[in-house]
Amino acid sequence: MTKQLKCDLHVHTNYSFDSNVTMEQYARRAAELGLDAICFTDHIDINSHRNTFATFRFDERLREFERVKKQFEGQVTLLLGFEMGEPHLHPKETAFLRSLKPDLIIGSVHDATALDGIADRRAYERAYDRLVRQMTEDGDFDVLGHADVLRKWHDDYVEDFEFLCGTLSQCVKRGIVPEVNTSSMRKKGVPTMPSAEAVAHYVSCGGRYVCVNSDAHVLSQLDEFPLVRGSLPEGAELCCFVGGRLCVELPTKSEA
Repeated sequence: MTKQLKCDLHVHTNYSFDSNVTMEQYARRAAELGLDAICFTDHIDINSHRNTFATFRFDERLREFERVKKQFEGQVTLLLGFEMGEPHLHPKETAFLRSLKPDLIIGSVHDATALDGIADRRAYERAYDRLVRQMTEDGDFDVLGHADVLRKWHDDYVEDFEFLCGTLSQCVKRGIVPEVNTSSMRKKGVPTMPSAEAVAHYVSCGGRYVCVNSDAHVLSQLDEFPLVRGSLPEGAELCCFVGGRLCVELPTKSEA
């Protein structure tokens, strides 16, 4: 790798339904760890389980972000984005998020209710893979979130490596950056999502940029970043997003 930019671009605060950590707590910890930047990417999900878009506190979150960003200026760069569930299925809501000019949008498949009734585990896994592929082909987002997240939940998960590589190839075509999500490593012996082998394939077919993200929901999970950053495949370059634009160096205050 030619760059060692230390950014965690997938962090959930108390504006997500499943986290109680404040922006200030994350910012302080990120500064202690020597991270260059973190991005708050709270959940926007519109599905049969919940609709966080309808109740999301957009204005309150922005005000708090601006306050904490100023508080930690010069210590760590704070960025603001969203993790959008199934953006290809919700183009109007995704367009609204874009209108807010976030630093980035992560696209993730969280809702698999379309797969209800598939009893066979392998058939379910392959159907889930197809949902991720469809999102990658049609969705408006910057970073592909946890491409094979089922490995995180099922001990007997079997990866379809060839299909996953095809999805990563689609990322290359569309200019989408795959994240290397470390949250699966909280289970002993489970690799990142996607695995280092899959990231190597992404690089081999023309992909260049990746980001290493903790998908943190509690404060201690920020500490996972250094575990992976130095072991990415040759040719994979760490990147960040500022104002919706990919960068390999954080802009100065005058450039931002």
